[in-house]
Amino acid sequence: MKIEIKSMTLQNFKKIRSQEITFSHNMVISGANKVGKSTIYDAYLWVIFGTTSKKNATVQPLDINNDVIHYNDTSVTIVLNYNDERDVKIQRILTENWKDKGTTEEKLQSIKQTRLINDVPLSQASFNAKLEELCPLNKWLVLSNINIFMSYKVEDRRKMLMSLAGNINEEELMKTYPLVYKGVVTEKKELSDMLKQQNTTKKKAEEELGLIPEKIKAQEALMIKVDFDILKKQKETLDIEISTIDATLEGTSKKDPAMERYLQNLQEYNEKTVQAQKEWQDKKIKKIDDLTKEISSASTSLQNKKNQLNANTETYENNKVMLAESTIKFNNKIKEWKDVNEKEFNYQQTDVCPVCGRPYTDDMKAAEYDNAVAEFNKNKSDQLTSLQTEASVINQQIVVIRGNINTFEKITKAQYEKDISNAQTAYDDLIKKRNDVQKLTWELSQEKATLDNELSKIEASKPVIKIDASVEESKQRKQTLLAQRDNLITQIAGEEVNKHIDSEKKKLDKRSKELAQTIAECGEVIRQIKEYKKAKITLVEEKVNSFFFFVRWKFYEQNKTNDDEKDVCKAIDVDGIDYDNTNDGTVINIGVDIINGISRALNIFVPLFVDRKESAEYIVPVEQQTIFLQCVYGQPLEIKEI
Repeated sequence: MKIEIKSMTLQNFKKIRSQEITFSHNMVISGANKVGKSTIYDAYLWVIFGTTSKKNATVQPLDINNDVIHYNDTSVTIVLNYNDERDVKIQRILTENWKDKGTTEEKLQSIKQTRLINDVPLSQASFNAKLEELCPLNKWLVLSNINIFMSYKVEDRRKMLMSLAGNINEEELMKTYPLVYKGVVTEKKELSDMLKQQNTTKKKAEEELGLIPEKIKAQEALMIKVDFDILKKQKETLDIEISTIDATLEGTSKKDPAMERYLQNLQEYNEKTVQAQKEWQDKKIKKIDDLTKEISSASTSLQNKKNQLNANTETYENNKVMLAESTIKFNNKIKEWKDVNEKEFNYQQTDVCPVCGRPYTDDMKAAEYDNAVAEFNKNKSDQLTSLQTEASVINQQIVVIRGNINTFEKITKAQYEKDISNAQTAYDDLIKKRNDVQKLTWELSQEKATLDNELSKIEASKPVIKIDASVEESKQRKQTLLAQRDNLITQIAGEEVNKHIDSEKKKLDKRSKELAQTIAECGEVIRQIKEYKKAKITLVEEKVNSFFFFVRWKFYEQNKTNDDEKDVCKAIDVDGIDYDNTNDGTVINIGVDIINGISRALNIFVPLFVDRKESAEYIVPVEQQTIFLQCVYGQPLEIKEI
């Protein structure tokens, strides 16, 4: 679809009283500043879209005091050629509606616009609908000027450009990334949800894995480091010697029931001691594990509170900057208000009508003067009211910002610092508790003290048997050996403790491998998601960039944290320099190529206005009709074909 301007007629439009322009496929409108180059572009915008290049600009002619010159209709008529098939005449007329016009009581009641297509008056809705039949108005406007597209937000530019790539077979593309294919196609998951889930699982696994070395260290601290094989051999030697003594004593004395009870109690005590020591060790290990978990939670809480303080401090600093900026804005508004308030009425009386040349009567002069005074006062009042309202809004913002600053300085900051101090104290207390628990030993425990007291009672119940010296000597020897054996039994019991510790370490090692596997699997899913996203974006970039000659588009780049890509929409020239960092001439060429590329992709070619041609030594060729605006210092307005 192609639209070109054939002619344009302006009547009382801005500085142009009356002018008719014939357009060619490519042309240049040149001249010094303020000779009317931009006025022609504004006329094009106004007749079609009802707008101008500057927001709220006045299209009616103005006098040297920047006041509207009334009693004239403002109109722009444009003839467009559509697809080399037919011409379409479009006209917009601005008309003033006066009450009691030409009398001392005259008053401007309203200003209305009339819109016509092929000389048929239309409502705003019908007018736009007819234009939409020629070309979608939103695309028409964007493709009319090289600056409009790049003024859009990044996400809007990105969305529009990526739509040029057309349909992409995402399912086929995912087959190269089986984990992505499985999640999205087979399990019907959203890609963003998959990435979030995998990152969350990976983070939790990494946090748990980070605690395991400390747990293993705590277990190793409880290990009893002795050679149990040597202790067992020593016990076997003692058992043999004790058995020999028992055999000797068997023939010299009868068994004493009291002695049997004593020995039974002693054996039960030894078994009880072994079990008690194992339970004590288990409780110590569990307590260390529980404290480690509490330390991890306390560490997270402490860091969160520090992060909250940092975030609020950053907001506080931003608020101080905003306060300074808002104060400057407020003071500027006050100055503007004072300047407007001090502005005095300045009126130059005219003796004849500037339109028809008819001399004014005294009554007409007086009426004109009164109207000028009334209009001056109204404009001044409106400006003062507007400035006062704007200043009031800024002042309210200043009050809110100051309130936020004072709240942080006097309340919030101290509260956060107190919370951090309390959290730090809680964290330090838990570290100390765990260190104290790790230092505990069985030998100094209350449980062992209780058992030692019980042993003392058992020893006190040992019966005294009077026998001959040789028997007594053998029994004394046996008691010595039994004491040695009891000590060995106590030490050998530590082997069970070590086995339990080894078992716990194996569990931790197994869990470590499971977590490492989970982290690796999550990492692989995340990698494939990123690679898929990158492949998709690359494919989109290739398709989009195929429409452009001078510029290429970049839709993603690595985050500063290097943990993911972020969405961008950067226009890069042939030298690899982006739009925001190149010179004016290249900016113009990038803008021209952008419009040409989008036009080619959409097959929509509408008139393109290119401002500041003097900044570009060379302009890339385009297919659509192009009207260049070129500043030539000191020269009058000139319109010519190129």
